[in-house]
Amino acid sequence: MCIFLLMKSDISRALLPVCFALAVTTPALAGNQIEKQLNSDYADKLLTLRRFYEGDHLRFHSDGRLFGDAPIGPWTLDSRIAVKGLHLKEHALVIKGRRVHVVFESSDKTLKPADWIETLNRLPDKERKAVEKSVGKLEAEIEIDLPSNATEQDISSAMHAVFLMPGESMIDTVPDCWRRYFAELEGHPDAARLPQVPKYAMRPSPQPGAFRVSNAVYAPRAVSAPDPEYAEQARRARFQGTDVLWLIVGPDGLPRNIQVARPLGMGLDEKAVEAVSTWKFDPATKGGEPVAVQINVEVSFHLY
Repeated sequence: MCIFLLMKSDISRALLPVCFALAVTTPALAGNQIEKQLNSDYADKLLTLRRFYEGDHLRFHSDGRLFGDAPIGPWTLDSRIAVKGLHLKEHALVIKGRRVHVVFESSDKTLKPADWIETLNRLPDKERKAVEKSVGKLEAEIEIDLPSNATEQDISSAMHAVFLMPGESMIDTVPDCWRRYFAELEGHPDAARLPQVPKYAMRPSPQPGAFRVSNAVYAPRAVSAPDPEYAEQARRARFQGTDVLWLIVGPDGLPRNIQVARPLGMGLDEKAVEAVSTWKFDPATKGGEPVAVQINVEVSFHLY
């Protein structure tokens, strides 16, 4: 059985397949063997959902369809489950764990995602306990329906339908504003064909039809820049910082091709993109004529 997982000790490591084979004897014995092996392989590991459904209890059909409805959340809040244990019951596999809230630390120049819980250890004890109480335990339970007398292959197929498989990229599951980030993080061969997002504080190559600000190209000026909403999970966690987005401002003064250049995590990046997509600019000019230009903008999230 091959299942996609991430090592909990390093949330940003490459996706690793775990493969195992189980001898099937009687249904009860086979079920016990499979459950033991599943726990051996996935307890204290991270699994990534194909769809980022919100909620502390999610139930799936064996083909990956969700029972009922649930909103889709940001991947930094709702994609990853830190597995505590797995249990096979009649007609279902139950996975219990914790929602992983992903953050990006300003001190990490590699921009690799980190588990927010693990960063709390740096806080004073009193402050850490207050934050943990405010956020809650983040418990999650994933239930996957299985056919009667499910075989090893049935369980493997059901897991593959709900969670990402070996070799699958996050590029295909995240919103467009994250695609370039993951292409670069994963060393994806399609990175060169995605919108070019510069490393923060570096000078990028201009996009076709878009200029860089220079002595000959006057920068656009924001004339309407509404503040972003604060993600509720980030507010409860007292998490704050500055998000950096890359975008093109067209000759009409409207933003497009917005990409996350330096992320924050905890659902704040999507809030930043939502806000900046509504901004309006006096466009950049070259020789007195409006032109498209690529820029970085900073979006700050601070609790007062």
